[in-house]
Amino acid sequence: MPTTIRSSDETPFRRRTLLGGLGATAVVGLTGTSAYAAATDSAQRELGVVVRNTRVGTGMPMVGYNTGHYLPGSNTSAWLAYSRVNAVRFFASLSEWTPDEAVDPGDGVETVADFDARKAELRRDPENNPFLHWDLLEDRFENHVYSITNHYRLNYQVSELRRLGITPIMQAAELRWNAPWSGLWRQWQKHYAFTYHLARHYDVERYNFINEPDHSSAAHDIVDQTVYIRGLQIASDAIRCAIADVNARYGKSLRAIVQAPVLTHVSSSRGDDHMDADPDADPRDDEYGWGQIALLNLRTDYHGRTVDQDLFDVFDTHLYNKTAETYAYEIAMMRRKMREYTPTGVELPIVYSEFNRRNTSAFETSEDDLNTPLIYCDLAAIWATAVLGQVEGMISFKFQNTLRANGIPYGTGFYYVEHTGVHDIRGVTKAGEVQRLFAKGFKGDRDLLSAAADDGRTIAVAHDVANRCHYLWLPRPSGEPSVRVNLDLRQLPIPARTSRVIVEEVSPSHSGGVVASLAVPATKRVSLDQPSDSVWLVTIAGPGPVRTYEAFASASVRRDGSRNARTLAVSLDLTGSGPTEVSYVAFEIDAVARRPRYAHLELVGASADDAPFTFMVYALTDTSWAGTSFDWDSAPYLDPTTVHPTDVGRDVFPAGQVSALGALSVLRLDVTDVLRQARGDTVGFLLIRERRHDDDVADDGRRAVLAGTEAADQRRRPRLTVAF
Repeated sequence: MPTTIRSSDETPFRRRTLLGGLGATAVVGLTGTSAYAAATDSAQRELGVVVRNTRVGTGMPMVGYNTGHYLPGSNTSAWLAYSRVNAVRFFASLSEWTPDEAVDPGDGVETVADFDARKAELRRDPENNPFLHWDLLEDRFENHVYSITNHYRLNYQVSELRRLGITPIMQAAELRWNAPWSGLWRQWQKHYAFTYHLARHYDVERYNFINEPDHSSAAHDIVDQTVYIRGLQIASDAIRCAIADVNARYGKSLRAIVQAPVLTHVSSSRGDDHMDADPDADPRDDEYGWGQIALLNLRTDYHGRTVDQDLFDVFDTHLYNKTAETYAYEIAMMRRKMREYTPTGVELPIVYSEFNRRNTSAFETSEDDLNTPLIYCDLAAIWATAVLGQVEGMISFKFQNTLRANGIPYGTGFYYVEHTGVHDIRGVTKAGEVQRLFAKGFKGDRDLLSAAADDGRTIAVAHDVANRCHYLWLPRPSGEPSVRVNLDLRQLPIPARTSRVIVEEVSPSHSGGVVASLAVPATKRVSLDQPSDSVWLVTIAGPGPVRTYEAFASASVRRDGSRNARTLAVSLDLTGSGPTEVSYVAFEIDAVARRPRYAHLELVGASADDAPFTFMVYALTDTSWAGTSFDWDSAPYLDPTTVHPTDVGRDVFPAGQVSALGALSVLRLDVTDVLRQARGDTVGFLLIRERRHDDDVADDGRRAVLAGTEAADQRRRPRLTVAF
């Protein structure tokens, strides 16, 4: 019969144990607290990094993904929040969202004067006119499920993004621009209605125009650049008119932001094509490049008149299959060309609305994936180059590994998704964890500081004033050996001893967990050994009070029905030949813990063999299971058959991944985000190794063993360390 977790009245120590001090939880005889602090006799390479308190720019305004599926009842929102991004781009074909039967067909519109007359009549009363059939449109926006590759409901997705504080970038278009004025009037209405609805109800401001007009697949409609520019002029006008009309009617102050030209690329090994002319097999850009022609017409409207407003607001392009060096070149080149080609000499903000280290076909023909060190290390270097180059936004392609038309999942997908049902997400790649760490340190409005490495690299450093933290981005180039990183922090206005250095790592052994936490010494010089094929986010946390909470309940359940509170375990083997175990930990918290500057979950344990074993941690808002009896079939928030958590996004939220090493050590995970979402005076954690996709079998038969709340050595029991 299953044993019962003992409540606080049955344990010899208090339900909540508060341990004061500076937050360094010493665990005698264990590695982990400063396991990466350099040993004095190491003979490996060294890298000096001097951090200067000199502002050189700002953080990245938009760190995002191109999303795939997004359906009601799914856990997509929970995982999107986990990713820490603040921007999302998604495709919205106007053929699906604003079908022809919902707009005026354009009979009798033969000239630009006819076009202008109908536009003026529609704008006199946008919600009650003879042109737009709002009953049909509103029903479609609410209930239609998008059917092209990515399955989502428009209103649901945009409302969720708004709730999460994520900026939508709408890739809304329809390739029907090679048309007479009657057809152009239909296209104007479609862009207007789509934009008006999203601005009125959800405050959406950002729109792309035509995805990759320079691609050969667009040539059947965009037969030449004249068709493209006229379409851009008309779509831009529709977007700006719609948002202006919503502002006037509803007292809003939204700003229309048009992103163009959304090119496949702006440079290649041959030169600056498609920014400039490219005399290749496609004759459309033999005279002018796609970027060039768009910039030359920046102040020209669809009447051919010079106007005092830009046609688009952001220079948007894509890039795949390139390293950070190409991005550095392109960013400088685009700014130079904008000054040269625009009528006003302006440098528009730059957004890469699609990028990845490889494109879909390259992933399919290589042996790489987003867990390969070459890929995630190169992506980390690209992020550094982009923020140092002051790019406005980097939108990775893509969030989920949805299915292509050939039935093969997109190799570019950072998160694993189920291909049936509501398309729940089942886990994250190492590249996804790299992007999550970058977003933590560098997204949004924070100061970018100067730092230099003695190998000639410029290191990205951000200052988060609100949390009294500095962040250093240290990607190790793939294939290079480990290195001792000597950080010189003397120019930062932080006190020694009471400030801390915290290192989070993505590497073959770790997937975003905390690998080092130590006090800044009196010299304000810190040496840390960084392994090869690793990406580090180093946090320099300023001083402040720290409180430690000891878990009041824990349990481990096994598929065969046994359970344990003294020793916790995590394992997975769906073949039935080995154990499958999950574990639970519960803490009582207070208002301090719900508003942390940073917070770490600390566990003590090891893998059962000599290799790192990584498992997932989910936060539980409900801990009513503590003090009750349960077995495998009745374990809280667990599907006993698939060994996946249930209720993700409602009572269960992804918190991160931790790795147990071969030696007994302290396992730490930053749980700041989930503690800030805690609803009551307790919080729990589910420790689980789940199968993220069908081929995720490498850890079958392996396990991690951890100390629980009844461990004989109290110092090894689970705890939360919270800085505030």
